[in-house]
Amino acid sequence: MAANYWTSTQKQNWLFETYEIADLREEIGRQHMKAIEQYPLPDRRLMFVFMKDRLMQLGKRLQFRQQCVATALVYLHRYFLFNAMQNVSIYLLTATAFYLASKTEECPHHIRLVVSEARQLWPEYIPNDPSRLGEMEFCLISEMHSQLIVWHPYRSLTTLKENQKLALTNEELSLAWSIINDSFMTDLPLIHPPYLIAITAMFLAVIFVPSKSSLDLKSPVIDYQSMLDATRMSSLGGRVGVSNSIASALNGSTMLHPSHDVSKQLSQQQNNASIKARTLVAAANSEKMQHIIEFLVESDIDVKAMIDATQDIISLYEMWEQYNEKTVKEAVGRCIRGQHLDT
Repeated sequence: MAANYWTSTQKQNWLFETYEIADLREEIGRQHMKAIEQYPLPDRRLMFVFMKDRLMQLGKRLQFRQQCVATALVYLHRYFLFNAMQNVSIYLLTATAFYLASKTEECPHHIRLVVSEARQLWPEYIPNDPSRLGEMEFCLISEMHSQLIVWHPYRSLTTLKENQKLALTNEELSLAWSIINDSFMTDLPLIHPPYLIAITAMFLAVIFVPSKSSLDLKSPVIDYQSMLDATRMSSLGGRVGVSNSIASALNGSTMLHPSHDVSKQLSQQQNNASIKARTLVAAANSEKMQHIIEFLVESDIDVKAMIDATQDIISLYEMWEQYNEKTVKEAVGRCIRGQHLDT
């Protein structure tokens, strides 16, 4: 196990450029064109919302840590880099990812117990034979080359919380935590390091707090260990108007608005700290925002990457408003039965 993220297999082997992911998926599309055309599935992000909900269903029947679900979602992202969703039982794979992640995150469950609880939830899709889940576990481990340790943005958010200059409120931290949870529905864990996802979530939360009251979002006081051990994953997804509210809030900040020249200037001149400082501070609309921008400048954060991550998160919330669990469930069931993946 790597002692820190910078020497981890995640940093070395599991971060990709956007075009690399597109190329991998294009190759999968060519190899499995017939199955993909015959059994179309909803948008990938909606599929991950569906799989996250299945993980939470299973987790509620077993003692688990929230980080276990996050790790399982990363495993699923990695698996589907090289495999078509149409060629595997989503239910069996989801149960397997949970089982494997529970061992990695040191809250293990016996394989028979996981199979038993999964069968209670999805009896038509989970075989009674534990060896089937064991075989799927072997496939999952093989696809990831036995590189199972996952570094999450939660740890980075904890560090940001301790930064006195940022002076983040519990409300902002709670929103940032929810945005991090939602980021696992996107490709962000495959593209960006965890610290950048945490910083992006923090920035969005600070911008979003003034406009969130109209959406009736509650922000409990955060205790980080209890949040990691929680039996639910807080989320902004599925609420009508979230994407528009974030986008509107961003309109007041030139820093992360991709249509403004300042964003292009920052990305082009990222090595010039003085230019970044002048441009960013000019965009600040509050003392707190100035402190955050100073932190970004001093940390030499990749602003272009933050812009991309922000766009992915807003796009996720727009897509999430279209989520219909019944529609996804029917499409998944049709595929599993048609491909005889339930036998």
